[in-house]
Amino acid sequence: MNHQTAYQDFTARFKLLISKNPHLIITTLSNIFTMRLIGNKTHGDLAEIAIAEFINQYMYDFKSVHTGKDLYRAKQHEEDIKIINEITKAEFPVSLKAYGDGPLQLSTDKNFLMFPKLKGMGMLINKKEHIAKLWLDPVFAEFSNINVLPLIYDEKKQRCNILVFNYELAKSRIARIAFEEEGKGRKHPVFRFYDHEGDYVCEVRYGGGTANAL
Repeated sequence: MNHQTAYQDFTARFKLLISKNPHLIITTLSNIFTMRLIGNKTHGDLAEIAIAEFINQYMYDFKSVHTGKDLYRAKQHEEDIKIINEITKAEFPVSLKAYGDGPLQLSTDKNFLMFPKLKGMGMLINKKEHIAKLWLDPVFAEFSNINVLPLIYDEKKQRCNILVFNYELAKSRIARIAFEEEGKGRKHPVFRFYDHEGDYVCEVRYGGGTANAL
């Protein structure tokens, strides 16, 4: 079982548990986001520990190890916890993100490869074969390899939730990638990804020294 298959199996079980016992995750997320009263960084650190312990306590077929603290300085990837399927013994990393309601930054293109790659393909990429070729390019390999669980909160409405972003589904729906200049509150240009109905899916931002990229 590869990492992606193992992660998809985990998220399916995770969603099933939450749907049957919503109070468990509501309590956990409420405790995490209450830490925002102390500081923005604090609740992110607590999220790593709390979700790891949630998995260990309530998901009996899985074991979770908090790796963020031990590997923070050495790690090359963005994982915060490692999850082990106790039945299949498959292991896979997961990156946890804590966000307010609004646009999410799922990852950072640290080597600034995605934006130049897209720019080299043109200002508008809308041919099916060109988009398919893009997903096979090593530059975009990480797009499907990052297992991200964003924890979402809305302070005004006192709501919280967890987003499971399905990369494979997103890739299958992309029909057009368009370059868009600065504006609408942006300081840097972006490549925005749209589906067949013209709905926004995600974007790759300019990744210079003053901007995060993905």
